[in-house]
Amino acid sequence: MGRDISFTHPTSMTVERWHRMLDDAAERRDLPRLYRENLFEAADDMLRSGIIDPLEHFDLLELAESAYSHEIEEQIVRHRYFLRSGSYVLVRDGAALGYLSGTAFNWKPPGERLNASHIDARVTHTDIGLELLNRSEESIGRIDGKRCITPTGEYELVEVSRMIQGKELRTIDDPDLYRAALDAIQLAKEEGDAQSHAKLSARASVSIFMPCPTCDDSFSKREDCAECGGLGFVRETPERFRWRS
Repeated sequence: MGRDISFTHPTSMTVERWHRMLDDAAERRDLPRLYRENLFEAADDMLRSGIIDPLEHFDLLELAESAYSHEIEEQIVRHRYFLRSGSYVLVRDGAALGYLSGTAFNWKPPGERLNASHIDARVTHTDIGLELLNRSEESIGRIDGKRCITPTGEYELVEVSRMIQGKELRTIDDPDLYRAALDAIQLAKEEGDAQSHAKLSARASVSIFMPCPTCDDSFSKREDCAECGGLGFVRETPERFRWRS
């Protein structure tokens, strides 16, 4: 393929090195967005340097996007609940018995959690999914949707906060506030305001509530909905949980 190399920019990137980045499963799994951005930037760098032509550049971007999309789909299926930016309490019979912040886990409620040098376990991706591994790399539990399953029993994972764009947002636990959030989301959608719709949807996802899985908060269906009693939303539970991007 002919390339215009009349003016190039020096770079240490090569096609072989780019493909090694593409095959970096750990980076793709742990930091998928950064993984894609780095591949895009490296491909752009090679195009500017004349190492690849526009068609080859297009093919590399397609490979990067495909790998990223596949990883996101896999994480949704295998690790539906888990967000490193979120903090969760482990609840059983109404009592908070553990705390999970990012990958750090303690058998203590939030107000009593210990410092980083005294954590009881870390969330780790393994062949069977997300496991809590102690300092001896022994599994003391695993994550399944909104449950933490341990030898001593099952616990519900309740999100209490999440970092979004550098801000820690507390979980919405007031039904009136959640109803107002859903109405604002619907208005943004009707007005075609995609930016506000995405921002409001992300904020509303940090909540103990979720849109009703039966009527899906449809105005024409929710009035007679037995699941939500006309509210259009319900308390999120492990049984009702569904992925919210």
